[in-house]
Parts: sequence; structure tokens; C-alpha cells
Amino acid sequence: METTMAVKLVEFSLQSMVGKLEKMLEEEAVLLAGVEDDARCIVEELRSITSFLMAMSKRRNLDDQLQNWVREVRELAYDAEDSIDEFDCRLRSTPYNERGFKDFFNNLFNSIKLLKPRHDIALELKKLKVQVEEIRKRHVRYSHPNEATTSLDMADRYSDLRIIGHFVEKSQLVGINQSRDLIIRWVTDEKCPELTTISLVGFGGLGKTTLAKTVYDDPIIVGGHFQPRAWIAVSQNYNIKELLKNIIRKISIDEKQIRDVSGCQDTRLNTEQLLNMMDELQLVQTIRDHLHEKKYLLVFDDVWSTEAWESLSIALPSGKEGSRVIVTTRIEDVANTSCSGNRQFIFKVSPLSPELSWDLFCRKVFDAPDYSCPPKLKNVGREILQKCDGLPLAILTIGGLLASKRHNKLEEWKNFRNHFRSEIQTNKKLSKIDQILGLSYNDLPYDLKPCFLFLGIFPEDYEIGRKRLMRRWVAEGIVSGVGGFPAEKVAERCFNELVSRSLVQPSEFNDNGKVKSCRVHDMMLQVIISISNKVNFAVLLNEHTTNLPQHQKIRRLSWQGGSSGLSTNTDLSHLRSFTAFGSDGRDVPVPLKDYRKQRLLRAIDLEGSFNLSDRLHPNSFSKLFLLKYLSLRNNIRLRRLPDSIGDLQNLQCLDIRGTYIEELPNSIVKLQKLVYLLGGLIVHTFTRKEPNMYEEVPRYAYPDNSNHMYDKFTIDVYTSSVKLKFPKGIRELNGLRKLGMTYADDEQLLQEIGELVKLEKLAICFGEDDQVSGVLEGIRVLLSKLSGSLRSLTISHAKYGDLKRALDEVASPPLLLCKLQIHANLGGLPAWFASLKQVVKITLYFTRLQLQDLQVLRNLHTLVHLVLGYRSFDNAAENLVFDRGGFTHLKFLEIQSHGVIFEEAALQSLKILKMSYFAHGYSVDGIEHLRGLKEVHIYKSTLGIVKMVEDISRCHSNHPKCYSDADVSKGSWTRSD
Repeated sequence: METTMAVKLVEFSLQSMVGKLEKMLEEEAVLLAGVEDDARCIVEELRSITSFLMAMSKRRNLDDQLQNWVREVRELAYDAEDSIDEFDCRLRSTPYNERGFKDFFNNLFNSIKLLKPRHDIALELKKLKVQVEEIRKRHVRYSHPNEATTSLDMADRYSDLRIIGHFVEKSQLVGINQSRDLIIRWVTDEKCPELTTISLVGFGGLGKTTLAKTVYDDPIIVGGHFQPRAWIAVSQNYNIKELLKNIIRKISIDEKQIRDVSGCQDTRLNTEQLLNMMDELQLVQTIRDHLHEKKYLLVFDDVWSTEAWESLSIALPSGKEGSRVIVTTRIEDVANTSCSGNRQFIFKVSPLSPELSWDLFCRKVFDAPDYSCPPKLKNVGREILQKCDGLPLAILTIGGLLASKRHNKLEEWKNFRNHFRSEIQTNKKLSKIDQILGLSYNDLPYDLKPCFLFLGIFPEDYEIGRKRLMRRWVAEGIVSGVGGFPAEKVAERCFNELVSRSLVQPSEFNDNGKVKSCRVHDMMLQVIISISNKVNFAVLLNEHTTNLPQHQKIRRLSWQGGSSGLSTNTDLSHLRSFTAFGSDGRDVPVPLKDYRKQRLLRAIDLEGSFNLSDRLHPNSFSKLFLLKYLSLRNNIRLRRLPDSIGDLQNLQCLDIRGTYIEELPNSIVKLQKLVYLLGGLIVHTFTRKEPNMYEEVPRYAYPDNSNHMYDKFTIDVYTSSVKLKFPKGIRELNGLRKLGMTYADDEQLLQEIGELVKLEKLAICFGEDDQVSGVLEGIRVLLSKLSGSLRSLTISHAKYGDLKRALDEVASPPLLLCKLQIHANLGGLPAWFASLKQVVKITLYFTRLQLQDLQVLRNLHTLVHLVLGYRSFDNAAENLVFDRGGFTHLKFLEIQSHGVIFEEAALQSLKILKMSYFAHGYSVDGIEHLRGLKEVHIYKSTLGIVKMVEDISRCHSNHPKCYSDADVSKGSWTRSD
């Protein structure tokens, strides 16, 4: 399997390199003057090698010589891609200028400067041509005719692993009863007579087959509820005719019916011979005729593609007899397609809870009847179990191995815990974990494989942001634009495909329902790291790392807090990306801060490493011509960027959010390929003000009318912001689409921002000096200019000036906004807010609106997420009233420091209600009317309010989960937006 993985990755690298050479030949032939023939020859040779690799990727058990050949091809592909990228960048870095006589000498000088890069690329391409020709010769040398017949499809090696799910002992069916009973209810529901498909979906090893088998074998099902019933194993490499013939065998169609459909009456032919003579259409017709007007149950186990489902489903006649089909799959698209008529029958199989995981573990390791774990093994056992992360396959497999250790169990278990990763990768008794989970990797198309392996650079249990991940893919060339389709869209499609295939677990969703962040299951991460090590995709440096690969070039380095393994002699000249993560508060320095020797870097990601010094080396980023992604996010000690930032001619993303960088160097305007400039922050600090101890507590504060003096307090709020101050010339960054919190201290800056016609996301913070009136005039003009591009707008404004008037006078308002944040005194909503027909999220602080403005918001029917923050409405003494019919799509509502009433039938779509900083004098009424409510969060509020909300939630018809801190301790609370 590892050879196939390596071949697939090399295939991707070669195709990427071929694409880059072809693009240079088509678009920049002038840059390759004199070496076009060599470049075209290389392209043709690489095409031949790629075709050979595609054929080999379906085979396994290659001999050592061929494996070495694959490794050499991989390294050649990486080196060649580095050379092509570097030369392409150097040749493009000095543009021609044809404006007048004076520039003649500049053009001449630039032409002379280009002579050396042209000479270098000519030599490099000739060298590459020789290497590629040698690879072609090896292709001929090792492509023996008899190999095709002796090699086996890798699926043959793993096909029998599905049988594991059929023979699980009853004592090990832990946590399955509730799921089984629900599926059985769906299967036997007589109120649903139509043909219904039920899909069990989840990643490998969760027990989908086991769950389906317990339903299929349940006495209620077996006892004549369905006639006929059949279990069909589909798998990755299915043959549709064989599957159809298998259905015919399982549902016992008699020979006469088969003869009637086939039209063959030759009595010398038996049933199998007749089936072999039939085409696909005849097989389908045979099944349909037999199942017509019957109540049948079919299970299609392990379906990997929508094409497989569609080919099978046409053989299933619909009707009103109550027939059922159960599908097990790892692919969400298969589940959605098979249940397209009714999505409520999609059942997502989840990992076991920690309690159930421990129960299953003990049942596998220890003896009946009590399955008791000795006290001395409990702690180490739970630590091992935590690595399994609720995956039944891993729990049972590892449990079986630990059960076999009879002598000195405690030491052996500790040794297994301490070397968990190497045990998973090398212990043959655990190989089925790698095999079953590895099937998902093998099923990926070649372009998704590196996207999947890239997940291995993140630590265990790390929450991976979707946008961060996609931008990294693009920066490193793992994803690129296709046929006019931009790279960002391709990256999003790749991410969604990984989610659909259950290879990542969504952990947070945004207001549009898109996955905002995800995690990788711990066991799947071990598989990724294992594959990554074998194909030299990335190197991890953590506290367990003792040495780094000595004979392999390090292309990607992920530092996860370790201090060992990296010496001054380590060759990092081939590094493409460096990623650093936090060190859990330990004062461990980031091992790489000066990047001048790593000129092949495409990405530097230091997000959350926390311990960068307050300034980087002045020339840290000089010579990094290929760098496209730089993140210094959440490095709180960082206060300035070096001037060398301007040397990053290809930089597309600069993320400095969460730092104290407030002024950008003048050289920033040189970054003309910059798309994302992310920085700045708004911080609200809430402070408790304690009352006079003799003041009376309001009677409604506690249902039991008890007098808790410490429960009465008021709130003061202080707002601060970290904002970016730009030098003149920001108009040069005409590719910008997202611009972080910008300190708009003069009208000229706003005029320049208004010229960034591609800008989609903008955050502005106004100053407090005498220039504020001119700045407000500038915002009026700016919003008109950007009305066609803006999709997200944040405005933070000091107490001076009249922002409301400026917004009212915008000639062409930005009506395409999807997200809007305002932290400023308005006194009322501008009239054009009522026309925001695409807005999904609105956040308001200090806006001091009038109650009638709530009626404007209620009629924004696309609004999904609404935050009414501190002083969003002027009169805090009057309750906010949510009535019937408004906010038709609102799912999330947050209210701070304001009384609220929910009338009957209000907010029928609301799922999550969050209330915070409810101090003395505020009330909450009508939560019971929120029929769709699933979660209630209440924080930093009086104990009376907390208790009241908790009581209402317990009695609510929907039984929403209630989260609270019930903490009235003195102090301050900080909120960032």
C-alpha cells in the first residue's frame, strides 16, 4: 500500500510540474527564449512517466528496485518544480517599462540583469532533460511484461476486512442499542409505506456495518417482516453486473423467470450460465420484475460512489408495500443522493463517548463476567484509550493486543502508550486499523491526496480553520486554478470533498451553514502521519522527536513545541513551508526566525506560537521571492514588521491579527499581489460595579424572593481596538479583497481605499481628533465606490462626529453586504439598512438605536445571526419585544444587558439563544415560546436570572441544553469581535 501511496503523490507532483512548464511555454515564451525545445521535450517525457505511474498506482507489492525508482522520481519532481518556480519568479521580477527615453537605460539594465537567470534556467533545463531521459530508460528497464499478470489489485488485500463487522461478539456491542432501535423503528414504520432508503454514514471503523448487521439480524426483521431480504457487499472496486447477479442469487429468483427475461430456453444451460449471458439491462429487469409489489429489505454495505448507488437503485421498484433499503457509506454525497427523497433518514454514526469507550475496552481486555480493570492499569489504560478517540475499530484492535500481554502488564502498557505512534505504524497485529482507514486515502483522486496529507502538519485535537487551510493549500501549489476556475474555489471544493468523505470532522459552522473549522480524528491522524513519513511529505518536530531524516530533503516542517531533533547542521534549504504551533506556555523558542537561507519557502505560518520576540530579524523576509503566505497571528509580543516585508513580491496573504502591530512599514505598498491583509481587533472589557450593600434587591431577581445582596451589580464597558495605520500608497494594492481593521485618520487614506475596487471585506476604525468630519465625508464616498464589491463591513467609531448622517448620505449604498458590524453611536438605522436583502449576520454595539429600529431588523428575512451588544439600544429600561412573524430565518440571537420579551410564536427558526451581562434590573420573559430552541447560553449575569432561565429551559417542550457559568465573582470580562 505504501508504494501505491508514494506513486499517487509522485503522479500529482509530475502533473503539477508539467502544468507549470506548459503554462510558461504558452504564456511566457519570451522568457524561455533559446530553451523552448528542451522544455517541450521535458513535457513530453514527463507525460509518458505520468501515464506509467497512473497504471502502476493500481498495483501493489512492487519490488525494491521499482520502489527506489519511485522515490527518485518523487525527489526529481520536487526539485524540478522548485527550479521552475524560482526561475519563473526571477524572470518575472523585473518588469519592462516602455515609458519614454529615460526608461530606455532602465530597460537595458534590466535586460542585462536577466541574462544570468536565462543562462541559469538553460543549464537547469538541460540538466533536467538528462534526468528525465534517464527516468524514461528506467521505465523501459523495469516495465516487464509479466508484471501486470503477477501483481494484484490492492483492493484484494483488504476486501475481506468488511467481514469483521459481521461477527462482533454480543458482549462487545457497546453503545449500539439506542441507534439500533431507532433504525429498526425507521425500517418497520407502517406509517411510511413508500420505498425508503436509510443511510448510515461515517468514516471507517465507526461500526456502520456492525450497526446495519444488528438491524438486519434482529428477530423483528428476520421473523418474516420482509420477503425477500438480502445483504449485498459493494466495496470500492465494484462490478455492477456482478452486484446485480448477486442480488438475483440472494433474493432467490427462480430459473424460469430468468429464462423468460433472457429469452433463452436452452435447458442445457444452468442458472449461472444464463446470468452470465445476460446484459445489464436484462439483469435489472429481472430484479425489478421479481420485487414488484413485494415488501423487501436490501442492505448495500460499503458504497463508495454515487455512480454505484445510481446503478443499483434503478433495479429497485418503488411502491406502497413498505420496502426498505439500508446503505452504509463513508461518503456524505452517497448518503444525500440515496436519501434525496427524505433526508431525515440519514443517520450519522458517531464515535463512542469516553464512558462507552471504556466499557468496550474493558470488555475486550478483561474477563467476564465483570470485565473489571485492575486499579494499577486504569490510568495508563485511559491514556491509551484517549488516543482511540471513540473509534470502535481501534478500541477493539488495541484492546485485543493489550489483552495478549500476560507478563508485567503495567510496564508493557506504559511502553505501548509511550510509543503509540510507532506501534500503530509497525505492529502487524494492529495493521487492520491502518488498512481500513487507509482505504479512504486510496479512494481519493490524485489531486485530493496531498490536500489530505497536509492535515498531518497540525497537532492532535487541533481545530483547523477552513480558510487558513485553503489559503495554505493555494500558497504551496497543492491546489491551483483549473480552466478559469480560481484557485480559492478549487480549494473550497477540495475541502468540501474531504468533509463529504468523512475524512475530517466539522467542529464549527458559520452563518451560511458552511464548515468554519474541523478536526481530524486521532486515529486518522496517525494514518496520515504514517503515509506522510513514507512519502516524505512533511516532517514533524515535537517533544518526542529525537532525530530528523538524514538522507531525505525536508520539504515541510511542522514545529509543535519540541526542542530536540533540529541542529544547526540540519539542511533546510529545500523547505517549502514552516509551521509553528504553541508550546503550552513553556518558554521554548521557535527554532526558525531568520528565513534568508530558505529561499524556496512558499508559506510561513507562526499562528499561535506566542513566543516570538518583539521584533523579527530586520532582513528576515528578504530573498523569499516564492513566499505567498505569511501568518504571525496571535503572537502577542510582536509590535512591528521588518522593512524586508516589502521584498515578498508574490505574497498573497499577510495575517497579523492578535498582534500589537499598529503601524505598517512603508514597504508594504510594494506587495502588489496581496489579496488578504488581515489585522486589528476590537476588544470590549466589561467591569462589574458593586451596589451599596443596603440597597434592596428587586423581587424578581429570585423566584423564591430570597435576598442575595451580592447578586446585585451593574456593568461598565470599556472598548479598545488594535488598528492598522497605513502609509500612503495603499491604492497600489489593487488586488486586495480583504482588509483588516484600518485606522482611518485622514480623508486621503479613505480615498485610496475607495480605489480598491476588488475589496470584499473592510474594517475601519475612525480617529477622535479634529479631522473626524473630513473622515466621515470620506466614508460616504468610499462606501459608494465599493458598493458593488463589499460583502462584509465593520465600522468602529469614536463618540465624536455624526456617523449616522454620513451613512444616510451614501449615494450608492453597499446593498450586497452579507455581514455588518457597527461599534458606534448611530441613534437610529440608516434608511438603506431595510434594503439589505442578502445580509446574514449583523453585530451592533453602542449604536443606541430606538425601539422602532427593531422592526427594521425583523424584516430582514435573510438574517441568520444577530448580536445586540452592550448599548445597542438607547433605552435600556424598555424591554426588547420579539413578536410573531419577524426574523423568519434567525437561528442565533445574542443579547447583552437588555431586558427581553419573546411573544407567542416568535422566532420560530431560532436554535441558539445567548444572553450575557444581565445585571440588576433586567428581565427575560417568554423563552418557552421559542419552539425550535436547542441551546440556551447565559453568562456573567445575576444568579436570579441564571436560575430562572435554567428552570424555564428544563420545562421547555424542546428540552434545550442550558449552559451557564453561574459565577458572580468580582472582576472584569473581556470579549473580542
